[in-house]
Formats: sequence, C-alpha cells, structure tokens
Amino acid sequence: MSFCVSLARARAEDEPRIGGKARSLLRLAAGGLPVPRAFAVTSDLYAALRAGGPPLPAIEDAATLAAAFDAAAALTAAPWPASFVAELRAALAGLDPASQARFSVRSSASLEDRADALGAGLFLSRIDVAAADVPAAIREVLAAALAPAALAYAARRGLPARELAMAVLIHPFVPGDAAGTAAFDGAAMAEPLVEAARGAPSPPARAFVVEAARTLAARTGAVELEWVATGDSVLFVQFRPYCAAARRTWSHAAALADETTTSAWTWDAAHNPLPLSAAQAGLVALVDERCRTAFRQRVVGGYLFFAPAGAISPPDGATSLAASSPEALRALTHAADARLAALGPSASLEDTLDLFLAVYEPLYGVIQPAASAAREALAAALTAHGSGASVADLLREVPSVAAERSRRAATIAATTDPGERDAAIAAYLARFGDEAPVWDVAAPTYAEDPAPLHRLVERPPGPTPGDAARPAPALPPGGRALLDAARAAAAVAEDDDALYARVQTCVRRALLAEGRRLQAANLLARAEDVFWLPLASVRRNAREEEPLTLPAVTHAVATARQAPAAALADPPPVPGARAGWGARTGGARGRSGASGRAIGRAHIHAPDAAVPPGAILIARTLLPTELPLLAPAAIVVETGGVLGHVAAQARERGLPAVVDAAGATTAFRAGDLVLVDGDAGVAVRLGD
Repeated sequence: MSFCVSLARARAEDEPRIGGKARSLLRLAAGGLPVPRAFAVTSDLYAALRAGGPPLPAIEDAATLAAAFDAAAALTAAPWPASFVAELRAALAGLDPASQARFSVRSSASLEDRADALGAGLFLSRIDVAAADVPAAIREVLAAALAPAALAYAARRGLPARELAMAVLIHPFVPGDAAGTAAFDGAAMAEPLVEAARGAPSPPARAFVVEAARTLAARTGAVELEWVATGDSVLFVQFRPYCAAARRTWSHAAALADETTTSAWTWDAAHNPLPLSAAQAGLVALVDERCRTAFRQRVVGGYLFFAPAGAISPPDGATSLAASSPEALRALTHAADARLAALGPSASLEDTLDLFLAVYEPLYGVIQPAASAAREALAAALTAHGSGASVADLLREVPSVAAERSRRAATIAATTDPGERDAAIAAYLARFGDEAPVWDVAAPTYAEDPAPLHRLVERPPGPTPGDAARPAPALPPGGRALLDAARAAAAVAEDDDALYARVQTCVRRALLAEGRRLQAANLLARAEDVFWLPLASVRRNAREEEPLTLPAVTHAVATARQAPAAALADPPPVPGARAGWGARTGGARGRSGASGRAIGRAHIHAPDAAVPPGAILIARTLLPTELPLLAPAAIVVETGGVLGHVAAQARERGLPAVVDAAGATTAFRAGDLVLVDGDAGVAVRLGD
C-alpha cells in the first residue's frame, strides 16, 4: 500500500483518500493558480494507526467525548506501518532534498473545505517543521482528529466519529512577507475582501489575489482563498466555498408597512426589548385603538413598535389639566390615586381597564408632549442665541422619583450587612413595589417577587443620582424661566413611570383574579396562564359574552407561551444601527462576522467557565477549537476578522457573530440583556 501520493500525479481515485485541503490544492492548480508542490499522506495511515485502538462511542454531544482521549493516546503510541517511514523520507526529499529544508504539515480531513462542511480551524497544522520532525508532526495532526472539538463538529454534521477520515497535506514551508485570506461572492459582494493575518501584501500581490478570487468565483461560485505573498509573487495554499455574511431582512418587516403613520415604525428596544405576553399585546392594541396620543403602537413579531401619529386633538378632559406638565402630572396622580382607592383590591377587569385608559391618554397625550415641548423650547432658545450650553447637561441629575429609585437601588447594592440589606429592600418595596423588572403586565412585580432586587447586591454600585449643582452657562434673555420649566418637565418625563406602574399593577391583579376564576372552572392549569390568553377573549368571557373551552384555551396558552422563544430567535434589526444607536445605549461595534440577530444574556468568556446554552458569548478571543463545544445564541469577539476561522464557523452554524469588536468584554457585564446584530456588526445592551 502506498501512503504518500504526489498531488502532481494524483488520480481521481485518490481523491477520497487525500482529504479536503489536498483536494482544494488540486482545484486551485486546475484553475491555473500558483500553488506549492505537495504530497498527501493518505487517510490509509490514519486508519492503520487507529486499527488497534479503542473504538469510539456514537458521539451525540460534547459531554460524551471523554473516550476520545484514550483513542488519541492509542493512535500516538501505535507503531508506524512497516513501509511508511521510508516512503515518507523519499516523498520529503522529492519536495526539497536540502538538509535545512522546512515543511508545512497540515490537516486534510474528510470534513474540510467542502460545501457542506468547512471545518475551519478545527484540525491541527504544523508549519516551519524540519524534515526530521515531520513524522512527529504527522502524529500530532492525526491525533487532533480525535480532539473533542473535531468530533463534536463531525457529530453536528451527522458523521459518526468512526467514519471520520484524516489525511495530511505536506508542502515546503513558504514564509512569505505577508499571508492572509481573500473571499468573493459575486451575488453578495461588490469587491473581493482581502484580509492580511500577517504583514501587508504589495499592491501588485494584492491585485493578483483580488483577480484570482474574481476568476475562481466566476468558475466555481463563492470562494475563500488562503494566500502567501513574497514580494509581488503569490502562492495559494487553500480554497474552500464561502458564504458572505449577507444582510437578512427581518421576517416580519412587511407587517410594518402602514400608510397611516407619518414616518417609519421604530422598535421600542430602549423600554420594551423583550417579546411581549399576549396580555401586554392586548393592552397595546387597546390603548392604540382608544387613546389619542402623539404616537401609534403596534406589536409585530412579538416586539413593540411605535411611530409618530401626526397632529392630534387634545383628549377629552385635557383642558381640566393644569397648563404645565408638573402640575398636570400631580393632578392626574391625585385623580388616579382616588380612583384606585375607590376600586379597592377586588376591582373588576373592566373597571381597572377603564382606569388604565383614563390615565394613559392624558399621560401620553398631554403630559408627555408638554414635557417634550418644554425641553424643545429651551433647546430652540439656546440655538437661537448661540449659547454653547448643552441641553443634556442642563437637565442632568434633576430631582425626581427616578432619582429616588436610583438612590434606593444603590443603597441595596452597596449594603453588605444582611439586616441592613433586608431593610433597604423593604424600603424600596414600600415605594416601588408595584413596579416590575420589565414593562409587561405578565411580569411579577417587585412586591410579588423581590428576587431581582436581591440580585442588585451582585453588581457594583454606580453613582448615586442627586440634586447636583446646576451648571451656570450663559443663558439667553428669559432663559432662566425656560431652564426651570425644562428641568421640571425632565422630572415629569421620568416620574410618569411610577404612576403607570401603579395602574398597570391594578390591571395585573384583575387579570390574576380572572385567571383564578378560569382555574376554578378547570380551564387553566395555573392562574398566571391568563396572561397568555388574548386579552379580548378574557374580557368577553368575564362579561359572559364568549364561552371558553378547555381545548381552545389549552391551545391558545401553549401557542402564546412558545411565541417568545421564536421571537427571541428572530429579533428586529438594531434601531438606527448606522446612526450609532448602539454607542448611545451602551455596547460594542465591530464587523459583521456572520449574519443574523439574537437576544440573550451576556456571558463573559473565561477559561474553564461553562457557557449557558443560548447565552451571548462575549470574548476577548475565541479559539476555533472551542466553538464546536459551545452552544451560544451569538458571539461577540474583540479580535478576529471577517474571514477568520471563528467567523467561518459561525456562518456555517448560522450563529450571528460580531468580530473585531474592541472593548466588548468591558462594555458588558455578565447577565446583561444583549442584542447582537450580525448584519450591522453591532452588539447593544437592552435595558438594565
């Protein structure tokens, strides 16, 4: 049996035994491109060394890979076939007989450089190897085929580990002045992309690489090439199919086409970044239908969107509200508190919804627009008089309910004594217990579940907002009054959250009461399932206008509970990504490594730390041999390039990826809710 096959004399029947990298070198040569002289150590050697070793189990996931280490040890200790060493020595001499010759010893697995299996960076290669050390390098390369990452990758491709074939490609080591990768997909790219991993190619060398990528792509489709340049000369050492990180249109984008709005719909990611429950979606539809405000709302694909509604007439009763937004908010709060007291804890669903609408319309139809107008008046005056003052600085640290909320949260975070911490949490709950971690009526309030407040102790305390000394800029005539009004309005823009939370919690209590009623009627397994029924159906049933059946209710709840998971796997694009939205809200910008979007909790990568499935993996660097063992929803890496091995693996697996994202590991904290937009090359924090 011949173990070494010269690529210059390889025949069609040799291709199954020489592996992916060797086959790609043959294709490059067939395309007229310069390649190094090379030979392949066929997969027959791997099979011979494996023959006496322990069998591998049927590997389904990374947890069952321990047996592979014994197999690798056995392969490393197995003796060479009788004729192999002499055959290898002759093949090396045929490439370069010089005593100081150096070689590259590279993996050439059956799962490399194929359209259905790229295997980018998974298998081992050794470069700049002396002739005497080539046998040891071959053993290392072959044993790497039994590494956990390689076997996990094979399992994902549906290939049993025992069927993985491993060959070795050997050619003279080419140091070169520069080396890197190039890719071109004529259907998705205007120009070939060239990345240098080492050095910089001369302009003629780069032009040659670009033209080679164009020519080869025209013949074979999208291609990725690895090249080495010495002066103006180029050698190509690898070729594999390439799939550009093409932008994806959000699957629900067409549903946002609406001629009734004055501008495009915007995802409300700053306030409502997560998919909404059926009950919250029902509230959105109700206020959009019944309340006159300056904006429209819509739930699409599970997410909340808004758009300006144009000019509106004031809501009924608006004239009874005071002219200034602080006075109006105080009046509305007093009226709402009186109605809440009158309703009591056992109010009907219809009564609580009436209260909700009665608060919502003036809050967002009068008070918030008035607050915005006060800010805009100050900004206009500053601009008109050429003041260098910043509106944002002038309105910073306004005394407000929001400032009190932040102070109380900071007290919890800074407290180490258990008794003092419990007292701080009790004080927080006494003031803000009606609020919840997310703006969804289905979410338990802090009073119901204070666990999110306990988690504050795990975070370092931030600065405590307070009534800091105001800056003293040069203000235009009448500017002090405008500034006072704008600062008062800024507090209103923050304080309305507390009022909204109180009335929404009232609706939550009424819905839970309906849930208990439906549970008693054996229609719901749990009272909380009521939040996953359409709000309109719950209302009609409560009014005895629509009977509910167990099959219909069970189906509706199951479908609605599954919807958020599907929505998280298909989030909208980052709002205003091209305008720097991510930088304003906290995040990292890099380059698109793989297309798609995902939302999840941040996991900052550390050695030997398990990555929770579905997490957003954020790392300084990531080895291509790590990724097959992990199951993140998306990856963000501070290093790496678009054509790097990690990006290639992410594209192959359909994982959204942002690479070259400097500062990503410090921009996020573990547990942050993060949206990765691979198309835009952006990762942003969603809320806190």
